[in-house]
Amino acid sequence: MSLNIWIAGAGGGPEIHLAGDFAGEEGIRLGKGQVQGFYHAPVDTEWKRARRQRGGSFAGLENPARDMQLGFRVRAIAGQTWQETDALLRSCFTYQLDPWWPGDTLARIHVESDSGIRGLGVQMFEEPDFAPDISPEVLQYGNVFYKLRAGQSFWDGSTVVEPWETSATSDSGTIEVSNPTDVEMFQTWVLTPGTWTVPDVSWTGRPHARTPGGPYPTRSITLQPVTPAMGSLTIQLDPMRVMMQDASGINVMGLVGGGYYFMHTIPPHTPPTPLPISVTDAPVGGARAELHQPRLWSNCIGGM
Repeated sequence: MSLNIWIAGAGGGPEIHLAGDFAGEEGIRLGKGQVQGFYHAPVDTEWKRARRQRGGSFAGLENPARDMQLGFRVRAIAGQTWQETDALLRSCFTYQLDPWWPGDTLARIHVESDSGIRGLGVQMFEEPDFAPDISPEVLQYGNVFYKLRAGQSFWDGSTVVEPWETSATSDSGTIEVSNPTDVEMFQTWVLTPGTWTVPDVSWTGRPHARTPGGPYPTRSITLQPVTPAMGSLTIQLDPMRVMMQDASGINVMGLVGGGYYFMHTIPPHTPPTPLPISVTDAPVGGARAELHQPRLWSNCIGGM
């Protein structure tokens, strides 16, 4: 299939097709040779060198925000002047979320390919760059450059939600975890009331053949009871979020964690693997666990 690229404007704004099957329908296309920072996520590597060391040693890497510059060829189309087309493009992007509108969203760039559909939330970090040689009102055409930043620099696909549920007050089973992407996965658990034992294993092995292993191949955490008053428990492995919250967003780490915390994210290229899970003291009607597995990719295509 062809590579389709389109923008969904900020705050539910207009949709503009930039490349592929419907490119140019709104009078806007990506400029040839004017796409920078679009494909691979940025990486900063750290190195160290001891005195008298030959060469250096790798010390780690970071994933900073992604900066990109996109050139747009903007023209008049039937029933729409160049000025109206340019205003349509400008309406897609904002510098920040609207502080007066809690439901605001950033613009999103979408890419559809044989790899599926992936998206990236972006916002402006500088004003558009436009320096025409001839007035665009005369030509009814202009080449405008936008400088965009993605605070979350990875392309995201659909989050996979793997459920496990029981109609009994006590039960055990397995729940499947996987990570086909090339990015470490920060998984999220959502648990209904009950006393849960949830897996938190370490991993080992080459890509596409990872298995539970290393120092904690069978680790699990038996939590303190999730009560009906809490509504539910959300456990997030993302280090920028509170690890354990109830349904109201209150930090319940001290109440439910039992002195333990979750340590292990899911490595890139981890095949589907069943892990044990169990619950006791669930209400009449049973309990449900959901494992939310975000799919993040370093590139908008490929990465399998």
